[in-house]
This record gives sequence, structure tokens and C-alpha cells, in this order.
Amino acid sequence: MKLENLNLRLEPKREIPIYVQLKNQLRYKIQHRELEPGEQLPTLRELASHLNIDGNTVARVYRELEDEGLIERQQGRGTFVSRKEPRVPDEAARRKDADAAVEGVVRLLLGMNLTAAETASILREHAERLYKE
Repeated sequence: MKLENLNLRLEPKREIPIYVQLKNQLRYKIQHRELEPGEQLPTLRELASHLNIDGNTVARVYRELEDEGLIERQQGRGTFVSRKEPRVPDEAARRKDADAAVEGVVRLLLGMNLTAAETASILREHAERLYKE
């Protein structure tokens, strides 16, 4: 896959950590078949350079996606979208990722001088609307 076609957008100034943004975007693309099983991913160095982030960040994301069964590394060949049925992440892993994402959003909203009640209301409304879609 060409790097330009991955269409990844990281926002360093957001409260959500870069590795969470990258992992969630890659997970989404794999789960929604924007990246096909067996498709080769960029190398750690290529992706880090393209996104202008540290290689250790990409390594962490690839390691965690591999732990989830979404990608597989083949020694000397590269990293590929897994052809196997992915493992469902355990509750603790899902909760950790969700907490990091929500914390970033809440910090952003609180930075806009919204109260805790207003923030909770906005989050609830969006969750309800998205679950209906």
C-alpha cells in the first residue's frame, strides 16, 4: 500500500495520544476492509517518516495490533494485514483505549469552559445518535 493512499491524519495538538490516534485509524481501516487481508503495510521507518512521528510510536502500534490479531509480522518480508480472524481484545485493553480517547475529548471540552454536566450531556447525545446509525 502506498503511504499516500493510507490517508492517515494525526493531530498532535489533540489531547488524544498520537499512538492511540494511529492505532484506532489503522484498526478501523482493517476492520472495515479499507486494508485487505494479506495487504502489506509500510515499514515502521517509512510510516514514522511519512507521519513525522517517532519510530517507537509506530512500533508500539504495530505490536498492539499484532497482539489483537489484526496484523502479522513476517521476518524478512514485512508487516501484513492478518488473513486470520482477529482476536477480540480483552475488556482491559478495550477499556484502556477507550479511556485514553475519552479523556482527550473531555479535556478538550473542559478547555472550552464547559461544565462537567454539559460535557456529559454532549457525550451522551453523540453516543446515542451514533448507536442509532
